[in-house]
Amino acid sequence: MITQFTTPNLLILSTLLVGALNLTSPYATQKDNFIRNFLLITIAIFFFGNILIIDWLFLKGIRAGFEFNIFGNYSIGFHLEPLGLIFLSLIGFLWICALLYTPKYLAINNIDYSSRFLFFFNFTILIGVLIALSSNLFTMFICYELLTISTAFLIGHTKNNIVLSGLYKYLKILMISATILFLPAVIIIYTKTGNGDFASGSLVENYFSKNQSIILLLMFICGIAKTAIFPVHSWLPAAMVAHYPISSLLHAVIVVKTGLFCIYKILLYIFGLSYLQMIFAEFNWLIFIPIVSIFYSSIKALDTDNIKKILAYSTMNQLSLALLSAFMLTPKALGAAILHLVSHSFTKICLFYSMGSIYSLKKTNQVQNLHGTSKEFPLISFIISISSLSLIGIPIFSGFISKFSILLAASEQNQIIVMIVVIASSIFSSLYLLKILSSIYKPSLVESSVTKPLPYSMQISIIMCCCAVTLFYFIQILIREFLAYIT
Repeated sequence: MITQFTTPNLLILSTLLVGALNLTSPYATQKDNFIRNFLLITIAIFFFGNILIIDWLFLKGIRAGFEFNIFGNYSIGFHLEPLGLIFLSLIGFLWICALLYTPKYLAINNIDYSSRFLFFFNFTILIGVLIALSSNLFTMFICYELLTISTAFLIGHTKNNIVLSGLYKYLKILMISATILFLPAVIIIYTKTGNGDFASGSLVENYFSKNQSIILLLMFICGIAKTAIFPVHSWLPAAMVAHYPISSLLHAVIVVKTGLFCIYKILLYIFGLSYLQMIFAEFNWLIFIPIVSIFYSSIKALDTDNIKKILAYSTMNQLSLALLSAFMLTPKALGAAILHLVSHSFTKICLFYSMGSIYSLKKTNQVQNLHGTSKEFPLISFIISISSLSLIGIPIFSGFISKFSILLAASEQNQIIVMIVVIASSIFSSLYLLKILSSIYKPSLVESSVTKPLPYSMQISIIMCCCAVTLFYFIQILIREFLAYIT
């Protein structure tokens, strides 16, 4: 059964169809990569334009949604809501950046089967779009699992023992956690309440006791392992065997951000913040779950000189900060957590694309081999510096704005522990990122081996992301227009 298709509903469908066109673009021409790349980027731009129209209509009061009944109370449904539109807009912008960067990265690194790679790359992003638009738990879970499978094809694109070992750990942790915790939690809620719709208020409040609600919440937190929370985090460093565009997809565009997004929607629509505040009124021990992850990831990042591992543990650190903010369980804290999700996306894709560019021409993932990089790649080195300052939380960059929002939310609740942890996290971040920066700006004792420039499209992509990091103050004003509906 399909609900009525109004004009706004058709706009959602048209957005999905435009996005789906990019599944065919990689195979549009097997001989002329220029035409293929032009089609990919053009469709992504149209897709983002469609999203901006939807955003505008939503702010004007237009609402839309439709669903397909599958069986019983279970349905596949999509709708427009503020949190989903923030995530959708983020995906739309970063998809353009990704398609400017990825095809050229594949070419200069001589990666075979680039069309297959780009197909699964676009398919993964399209699944992220479906998650952003999902209107109930069942739809979210199905798309969450599809995302795991689609990214597996990308991680395992280049087959060797190291890659297959990392892929095995990736699938094992994400599939098992979702199967034994996420799925049962979804089934329990549907069985008890009759639906899992994302609507205002608490869905579980009138059906479950306090202790039952806590158990359900923990099942979601541990079952949605894409948040890379300790101890279900080890898939993230393991997946770093993938190429840099995939690493950026995992860290900045879709995968870990989907984990955060799912948790945010469950806190907001399934449990309700007011109900959770009542449950944890005496002592909010939830905040200690991400605090453990923050200190663990910081120590691990300091203990390695592998660039990808440093960035992986940095991602774990920043995701845990976002969860720490969300687990304060107030509308303002959730708003700060959403800002940090977007802020970290821009910053981390900047870092990964910059490091991927250096790898493409220098073929190194070790910090100590970055000497002389500032002379060879002055623009890229400058952008790495900006991204690092943002991750640390230095004004005026995006990381400062989102971290300051977290501190403000914590101060309103007198959460001194949270404030200390946020500051400590920034100090740790400065220590392990300065390892990279000091190596980049250290003169090399050997002659440069770089003989060719970085392709212009890759440079444009990185500059676009850097602009988002630098101009985040204006972006967050637009984001707050949507946050006003939920905070």
